[in-house]
Amino acid sequence: MTKQTRILCVVATLSATLLCLAQTPEPIEIRRAEAVFEELPELKASEILKPELLKGPHYAVRDPVPTGSGMNQFTIDSDFGIFEADGNEMLLQRLKEIDAIARLQEVSRTDEFKKSLLAAAKSPLNSAKNIARDPAQAISNVPKGIMKFLGRAKESVQNVGKGGNDDARDGSRLKDAIGYSDKKREIAIEMGIDPYTTNTVLQKQLDDLASASWAGGFTFSVATLPISGAAGVALTVTSVNSTVDDLLREKSPSELEQINRATFRAMGASASDVERILRGGAFTPTQATTFAVHLKALKGVANRGAFVKAAAQKSTTEADALFCVYTAALMDQINQKTPVARIVMLGDFPICVAKDGTIIVALQWDYAAWTSGAAAFTGELQKLAGKSGQSAHVSVGLSGEVSPRLREELEKRGMIVQDRLVPGPLK
Repeated sequence: MTKQTRILCVVATLSATLLCLAQTPEPIEIRRAEAVFEELPELKASEILKPELLKGPHYAVRDPVPTGSGMNQFTIDSDFGIFEADGNEMLLQRLKEIDAIARLQEVSRTDEFKKSLLAAAKSPLNSAKNIARDPAQAISNVPKGIMKFLGRAKESVQNVGKGGNDDARDGSRLKDAIGYSDKKREIAIEMGIDPYTTNTVLQKQLDDLASASWAGGFTFSVATLPISGAAGVALTVTSVNSTVDDLLREKSPSELEQINRATFRAMGASASDVERILRGGAFTPTQATTFAVHLKALKGVANRGAFVKAAAQKSTTEADALFCVYTAALMDQINQKTPVARIVMLGDFPICVAKDGTIIVALQWDYAAWTSGAAAFTGELQKLAGKSGQSAHVSVGLSGEVSPRLREELEKRGMIVQDRLVPGPLK
């Protein structure tokens, strides 16, 4: 070989916000010879999902699956209500949560649980449940000592309760809230679910079980739960890792925030951007922690703060947060095989440049078609690759599916196309 090729790999996630450029119609300034673009299709769950995920004992995924913003849009009818899932990854998460709700409801029907829940309601510790019910959200109208903990305190727990009698009472209630939160977190992690899930139905089940266990003496064990009826339902490897699991298990929400704040700031992120991630509402504590852990693993990679800035300023929904989480996770995986030197931004798009000069764009895309936006974005990628000073081959890898037309257009431009890198629930 007389000439080395530089490879452009596209391997992570686009959120609803960041994929507007690539998937929504826009004024066409591209050459008319290329101006016949695809309409985004409506897929069928029965055709794209693994059969075991289409329907379970307590749910069914609706067959129509609109595509947009880079994500397959799923609707799930369940015994516990209708759930929406923005993307393949969130679908897996919701199915796992539905299974958890069903199993916990079986527990709630037992006499032992009912007696424990009644005892918990009469217990002085019951107030802890009301104080610590939703640590993932801002809580108002609580005593100042409690607020220091649940409002992501800037003071340590050890400092609470010093001073007058009011603070002493607050300190005692704080200990109760901490114990309740610890129990709830322990139960969720033992079941393999996010203790800070945005699923309100599951949160209610976790609240009741934590209350019955913490204040009512109920003995909980995953081993005694009913057998799961959701074969194959599991989060993908990009969702969590052992480091995140340990942090969630061992640290309170306040402690997680302090750790994540220090991690992001060490990467050069501004204080205001960090606060948007930690308090902006798009990221749960689990998602913020996972994002921080994967970016921290990119040790020595320059300009990670630029990715944090884009995540902070563009993320307004859970789908946006998941984009950042999975992108960072895949960057982490890439870095283990091809060491990354720095991150550059193409608009709001994080792109890695490897130490050997390889350009690596992190993208997860459930279904990608040849749209005007995709054509324009492809052109920008070609320009970026061309700045290397060599004739660069481009390899595009997507987590989901590419349309035949998109594959044709990319290969026509000399790009190597790979899809289904992280197929998740897809057949």
